[in-house]
Amino acid sequence: ARFTDPMLCLESAIAGRGVMLAWQLLTADALADGRLVAPFGVRAESGLGYWMVTSATKGESRKVRDFKAWIREEIEATMAKFRTLDSAA
Repeated sequence: ARFTDPMLCLESAIAGRGVMLAWQLLTADALADGRLVAPFGVRAESGLGYWMVTSATKGESRKVRDFKAWIREEIEATMAKFRTLDSAA
């Protein structure tokens, strides 16, 4: 089967209906709890990323600063999970 929705592809792979190439972020939980396995331990860096941007002319509000701090903490926690998965592969 072919899927245009990565979540449908993920659920299909978890159900044993095939294989998928996916972003680590999408598969991390299923790999960590054993619903999926990475049989070859192969990972390719995409070079893609996200950019947090704000107005160049307005000062940052407290809400923006709090959000930035929160998102950094979440990114660090996610990266730590990825390092754990990588070392287990």
